[in-house]
Amino acid sequence: MNYLIFSVAIVFFLWSAAIWDVIQRRIPNALVFAGAILGSMLQLVLVGIDGLLDALMGFGVGLVILLPGYLIGYTGAGDAKLMAAIGTFLGPQNIFLAAMSSIAVGGVVALGYAASSLFNQTSISPWSRYGLMFKTWVTTGRPIYIAPAEGEVMGRKFPFAVSIAIGTTLFLAWDSQLLTLAGLAK
Repeated sequence: MNYLIFSVAIVFFLWSAAIWDVIQRRIPNALVFAGAILGSMLQLVLVGIDGLLDALMGFGVGLVILLPGYLIGYTGAGDAKLMAAIGTFLGPQNIFLAAMSSIAVGGVVALGYAASSLFNQTSISPWSRYGLMFKTWVTTGRPIYIAPAEGEVMGRKFPFAVSIAIGTTLFLAWDSQLLTLAGLAK
């Protein structure tokens, strides 16, 4: 029963943030703060003081996972704060797995963006830039980064909260299947 309450609350929170990110291209602090409070309160009420400690540790782990991406400009601050808020629901171990799933989904979305340039004549393709970076790496043994050109499809930002929502939802579905197989969930 607790798992169902957590799952419904987190999925509602996740998809609210994702929809907001698609429409506004940002995730409001009030929404992230409300999610972190809700996750912490659910942990406290349903699990007890150990749950609250898990929520706090999950918040920290969630923040640390996406913080490097934010610091180098690959994700927004809202994405890092969203992952931290999700950590309050999932705790430190599960937020790590949910974040890895979300990052994998983000990679698939990024590949979709790159592949779309093959079919869209109005955007600049990133493939020649990628080829030059790869050729330089193979030739010199040193990786280099060449920033996207103005108008290149990979220079556009996409709402990463959608990847977070899909990845975390997939993790929750996978995790509930494991619990069912182990006989812990009914």
